[in-house]
Amino acid sequence: MVGSTSGIAFKQVDVFTDRPFAGNPVAVVLDGSGIDDATMQRIAAWTNLSETTFVLPSERADYRLRIFTPAAELPFAGHPTVGSAHAVIEAGIAAPRDGSLTQECLAGVIPLRAGDDGRIAARVPTPKVAREGYEADAVASLLGAPLAEGPAPLAIDVGPVWLVAQAESPEALGEARPDLAGIDALSRAGGLAGVTAFALVAGGASGVRLTVRSFAPAHGIAEDPVCGSGNAAVGAYLGVTKLLSRTGAAYVASQGREVGRDGRVEVRVAGREVEIGGAAVTVIDGVIRIG
Repeated sequence: MVGSTSGIAFKQVDVFTDRPFAGNPVAVVLDGSGIDDATMQRIAAWTNLSETTFVLPSERADYRLRIFTPAAELPFAGHPTVGSAHAVIEAGIAAPRDGSLTQECLAGVIPLRAGDDGRIAARVPTPKVAREGYEADAVASLLGAPLAEGPAPLAIDVGPVWLVAQAESPEALGEARPDLAGIDALSRAGGLAGVTAFALVAGGASGVRLTVRSFAPAHGIAEDPVCGSGNAAVGAYLGVTKLLSRTGAAYVASQGREVGRDGRVEVRVAGREVEIGGAAVTVIDGVIRIG
């Protein structure tokens, strides 16, 4: 096992930020060999972060990743993928070749790009519209904020399935008071990860074109500080609804200020493919003791 005889190497990485405590943390156990499923889930519930990951050998990719929320395992998630890639490279478990590496997870093999500046980008599983027919008024009531006139909310599958909706303005989104019990019930009934809402920003600083908020109470996460898969679902929504003309195919989204963070997610949309990425920084480096 990676680590000392008294524990397994462990990192806590802040993702979508280049400074500690501004992004979304992920706990990374750098050697999941010999840890059973139930123990993985207990560790994820104990860390009480939106996701905890376990690194394993892979015959199909540079490494395999299992991703757990406090309540369940996920097929894919954005910020755990970026943060775990940062941890794996930093620990010397895998090294990029010509700036590229690959991660295996339940959703398949995920291509990753690692820049010389430390930024990491992941191409998410090819998005698809999972479900239509959501009424704007009902979604606005769940979100606790008015929606913009235009395309209807859609359920977008990027591994996790997010119900995506456009809020009327960044101010309205920032002041939203979501009905978490209602979102929980809708998520469980419809197989959703939760609700991700966005608002367009006119002339945003530092290239920011969107603000985003993500709510996933069915997974034990009232509000995800900076959500990679939620942002990927928004990128796919923009492509499907032809709203990319207002953001461009490459843009930066801001997320997390409502919960004391200030994350930046870099999104690229090319046809049906979506890539999300950004900076990451290790905040905790040590060992985790199991048993």
